Amino acid sequence: MKLAKSLLLGSAAGLVAVAGASAADLGVKKPTAVEYVKTCPTYGAGFFVVPGTTSCLKLVGRVRADYIFSQQFERTGGKSVFRARGYVGWDHRTATEYGMLRTFVRAYFQRDNGTGVAALGAGGAATPVAAQTQLEYAFIQFGGLTVGRVTPVFDHGFNGYMLNNAENATGKIGGMSDIIYVNSIGYTANFGGGFSATLAMDSSAERRVGVVLAGAPAFTASGQGAPDIVAALAYDAAWGSVKLTGALHEVRGSLAAAAPFGKEYGKWGYAVQLAGKVNLPFLAKGSNIWASGVIAEGASSYAGYGTAGGTTIGTTASLFSDAVATANALKLTKTWGVAGGIQAFVTPTVYVGLTGTYASMDPFGAANTIKTATVSGTVGWAPVAGFLIGGEVTYRNLDVSRVTYAGAFGAGLSRNDITSRIRFQRDF
Repeated sequence: MKLAKSLLLGSAAGLVAVAGASAADLGVKKPTAVEYVKTCPTYGAGFFVVPGTTSCLKLVGRVRADYIFSQQFERTGGKSVFRARGYVGWDHRTATEYGMLRTFVRAYFQRDNGTGVAALGAGGAATPVAAQTQLEYAFIQFGGLTVGRVTPVFDHGFNGYMLNNAENATGKIGGMSDIIYVNSIGYTANFGGGFSATLAMDSSAERRVGVVLAGAPAFTASGQGAPDIVAALAYDAAWGSVKLTGALHEVRGSLAAAAPFGKEYGKWGYAVQLAGKVNLPFLAKGSNIWASGVIAEGASSYAGYGTAGGTTIGTTASLFSDAVATANALKLTKTWGVAGGIQAFVTPTVYVGLTGTYASMDPFGAANTIKTATVSGTVGWAPVAGFLIGGEVTYRNLDVSRVTYAGAFGAGLSRNDITSRIRFQRDF
């Protein structure tokens, strides 16, 4: 009996030892380390390190809701508009031995309700303006090189708090550049001490306004022959900023009864703008006052008289021109304008703004002068970071009383309109 008991105990001990040895030999799989998302404070809030790389990424987005009420010049569009936009994009950055390599993309999807019509199609059928997709930005930066779709180098961007003028340049006429995005390739050199210089080639097609006929048999616009050449000198300091910009723009087409096989014309126009901003920290952080002046010949879009501005006021698009075609020549249109504004934070979360423009377009010919003026007042409240509730009212005056070719709009008229909007916007 004792022998049997000893054998059983010995066998059990042997099995336990063998089992223990087998477990040790096989090894126990340890849990792998979790790779948590790391922040990338070098480039600011919201950036994180892309796992497995040395690059940093920030996802950007925005939701905007507007209610717009307007009494348009032509009286044919809808008076009230509900507009919703959804923005999506990203900002991807990598530090290299040549400088930062950056890729930025942002686009939006828009839906309007109650916008009236864009045009009358065949049989007078109304074509609603309801949905829109817009690529705002899509550019690559490598050191000082920037290629893609960007904010034009010519713009000063000092009117940033205005709800209408900042991101909807079509809400004004004259005084400043009337486009806010352009396809471009450019290089910026920073000299230190706040000084920088930029040289760029921009798409000329987006600046093309048109040619008015004055006794000419026909004029057919040609495709882009050369891009616009744009240069800028800028100085930024704690007290404010100064920016001097210039552009060359080609007006190109065929002038003949049998165009495009007639005589080809190509003339170079130009635009020059000087702008300055002074910060007003004694009011509150972010407050400033700014002013700008622009002159142009054969480059009307740079002075705010482009197709972007014209399309918002119906047939007045046909009023604006880069040149007037006579029977045997192109006469470049002269334009000039001034603009200015003040933006002040009355509290850290509430700001008010006032912006005004006055400009003139003088096409070739007797008694041909277009005068325009706009005034915009804005108030905004940011109760929490990234969330804005704002309102704006814009008054516009279009005086064509001295224009002899006003067409469907009617010569000898001066008209006013008022546009107001309420905006809710959330950025993240």
